[in-house]
Amino acid sequence: GVVVISGTNGKTTTTKMVVELLQSQGKKVFTNRTGSNFTRGVAAALLAEVDTHGKLDADIAVLELDEAHARHFVDVIKPRYSLLLNVLRDQLDRFGEIDATTKMLRRIAENTTDGVVLNREDPRIASIAGHLHEPTVTYFGLSPSLVHLFPSDDAMRSGANAKKQSLKADVVLSALDDNKARFTIDSHSVSTTLELSGIYNVYNAAAALALVRVILAEKLSEASLIDALAHVTPAFGRGESLMVDGQPLEI
Repeated sequence: GVVVISGTNGKTTTTKMVVELLQSQGKKVFTNRTGSNFTRGVAAALLAEVDTHGKLDADIAVLELDEAHARHFVDVIKPRYSLLLNVLRDQLDRFGEIDATTKMLRRIAENTTDGVVLNREDPRIASIAGHLHEPTVTYFGLSPSLVHLFPSDDAMRSGANAKKQSLKADVVLSALDDNKARFTIDSHSVSTTLELSGIYNVYNAAAALALVRVILAEKLSEASLIDALAHVTPAFGRGESLMVDGQPLEI
């Protein structure tokens, strides 16, 4: 089936993580890997991979979709699973105000048939669960000691501390130190190093783990999953390191 990943920030890198985690479990995955996340980007990626009869050799499609374009996509193709990352106000020139962005993301969740994964620490994303009836809702989250490092939009603007979270998260980022991370998964801890830099990418890794666990359920191998996560490299144009005229350049 189809998996949709959306949110204000982190879509491209998280999508790459999910794709590589699924591949580590033996799945053939179709994705729009360049980050072209409008409907036309999905169509262009599809045309490059189908055969002359229009057939696609894949077990699953994992698609990064722009918030505004995703709502039109899901009206035509209902995803089996979706992951919603966050709502921040860095694109208000496009969307007008932040609650409009939330409504767009809610539309994705409402059209998802099997499972929705939500960011427990973003109050706007977490609130989407209250509008859903059909799909199962799963959360990814942070340990209390890390919440201050990942402020929600409300916390950044008001300085208010996050309320104590009562929702149970399937995957929790419980500790991080440079490129090392510890996740709590079903009440047991797993530690790994990561090729990705930036603390938000570490939190996105928790999101990717939560989504893949929902998709594969009991069919996954946790050991190979964590090993694959440790080797994920930055996505196209996101945190890549290049050499330009003999000098290092980080995008």
